[in-house]
Amino acid sequence: MNKILIDFEINSLDSKVKFRTLGKYNNQKITFKDKELNSHKIILNKEIVEYYKTGSMDMKFVFDLKNSTIGTYLVDENLFKFDISTTRLENSNNKLLIEYSLIQNNEIVNKSTLIILYSITQEE
Repeated sequence: MNKILIDFEINSLDSKVKFRTLGKYNNQKITFKDKELNSHKIILNKEIVEYYKTGSMDMKFVFDLKNSTIGTYLVDENLFKFDISTTRLENSNNKLLIEYSLIQNNEIVNKSTLIILYSITQEE
């Protein structure tokens, strides 16, 4: 397991979140916490990326360029489901870039760009 430095950024139609944190990288999996102590887990598969967030809200998104996927938010015991349309997915040279739309009832409710840059700070 390697310790990594992470620059996290997500831009959507109505918000922008950007922070730097330390995390871990092991077996194609990135894990870290944000300032609010939410846990993030990103699984880098060959053609899809899974993104899980737990804490103030629970989220599960799956990004796949070839297929529409289902994403969920659980906030205050209310479950929201979205179709996810991934329009760009790049994973190379310690950079993850994903552009996607969240769709409900055949209408786009949000468009986002997720950028994660990471570098190994300590190998274990």
